[in-house]
Amino acid sequence: MSVFKRGGVYWYEFWFRGIRYRESTGLTNKNAATDAESIRRAELAEGRAGIVHRGPSPKFEDFVKNEFLPWSERQHEAHPRTHTYYRVSSKALIAFLGKLPLDGITTAHVEKFKMIRAEKVSPASTNRDLAALRYMSNFAIRQGHIARNPVKGVKFLSEGPGFMRVVSQEEQEKYLKKANPLLKDIATLILETGMRPEEVFTLRKENVHLDRRYLFVPKGKTVFARRNIPLTDTALCVLKRRMRKAKHGWLFPHRRDPHMPMTTIQKAHEDALKGAKLKSRFRLYDLRHTFGSRSAMAGVDLATLKELMGHSNISITMRYVHPTPEHKQEALRKLERFNVEQVFALHEKHSGSPQKSPQSEMHQNGATAEVLVN
Repeated sequence: MSVFKRGGVYWYEFWFRGIRYRESTGLTNKNAATDAESIRRAELAEGRAGIVHRGPSPKFEDFVKNEFLPWSERQHEAHPRTHTYYRVSSKALIAFLGKLPLDGITTAHVEKFKMIRAEKVSPASTNRDLAALRYMSNFAIRQGHIARNPVKGVKFLSEGPGFMRVVSQEEQEKYLKKANPLLKDIATLILETGMRPEEVFTLRKENVHLDRRYLFVPKGKTVFARRNIPLTDTALCVLKRRMRKAKHGWLFPHRRDPHMPMTTIQKAHEDALKGAKLKSRFRLYDLRHTFGSRSAMAGVDLATLKELMGHSNISITMRYVHPTPEHKQEALRKLERFNVEQVFALHEKHSGSPQKSPQSEMHQNGATAEVLVN
């Protein structure tokens, strides 16, 4: 019997034209699962699942390199980072699925890729690769290579709340000392404005208004990224210097093509981290988290911080707020002082004589507020 139960639902497994098909039906009833297997066999036999072609199905590697990536580059010309994401994910996918024909990739292959990939990278990175494969497969369907997306039904990994690192002042000083001039300018702007790295990379002269001390972000990750950002003296100094050097509009032009913006500075970032000899690494994006956390600790209200960072709602902004241990201790000291003042006020109210209140007596005896609390 080719139908078997696994994880609470029934799967089927059979061979067709030299290819093994092992897929989940998503059904808990065995008879229904058997019917689903029969339907699947009929689809393959009749060619409705993309198995029968006028020509041979291309290998996954050839399809990605010769069809998908060239199309992606044109399709995402206005958003080069999107194309870069698919290009990077394709490397891991080709390493595992490259030799298989497109119509031979099954859900079982995708599940195995997920399991192996998760042993090497984080759940978030694994999910990005799965999402890329799903997108590629949808493109293959539109091209007529396959009729069914093998990623459909695959459950992505749980990523949790994510990790946000806040850089200390000491770490920042060590890092900036080891950063090359270009990285130092970029890192400083992120720390002073809370901009996303790609927003800094794509800054243009016409978006910077030095006389009115603000810059304009015309577009970004979401529609809420479109915003005006006031400039600190430090940010203003960096931008003045970059404006003088900008020849083709971009404040941070691409190293090989000055008519395009830069897309990454990862190598310089890694070198700076290595030179700084920090106990714990951080990402360039964590400098944005640092801006958010420091702003909140400085007393910036969340509504204003939301606008500065370009978030769609305050709940997202809340994830960027990470008080330091020192800030938490100061918060408790404030609470302690408040509680002491409330006790003093209560005693004065009941006694009707401020001179005989605990506060007055403590001042006379030179005692501290901590005595009363203890």
